[in-house]
Amino acid sequence: MPDEAILGKKAREAILSGRLPTARPSRMFAGPSAGEKCAVCGDSVLRGEIEYEIEFRASSAPEGKSLRDTLERLNGSLEIRCYHLHHHCFVAWELERSKAKSPDRRLSI
Repeated sequence: MPDEAILGKKAREAILSGRLPTARPSRMFAGPSAGEKCAVCGDSVLRGEIEYEIEFRASSAPEGKSLRDTLERLNGSLEIRCYHLHHHCFVAWELERSKAKSPDRRLSI
């Protein structure tokens, strides 16, 4: 397992650089990896290793007068950003994002 202090620093850097948001994910999954790159550490999550996949809606779902109207508007405007993380990188990101959102704590590298 990587050093917690190093992972914390990498998670802070990912947040400060804008590579990862501080918002709560819209959806989250955990399961066997397909070999994607981790958004925190930059290493590949090895195939078969458990990874966390977190999704964020970049734009909110539009309000529609009918289901048909809503579906038509969603088709062209909903953007979803997806990130893959090792379990220990996910934990480090969760800790750092909670620090960043806390009004009495300042996030620094």
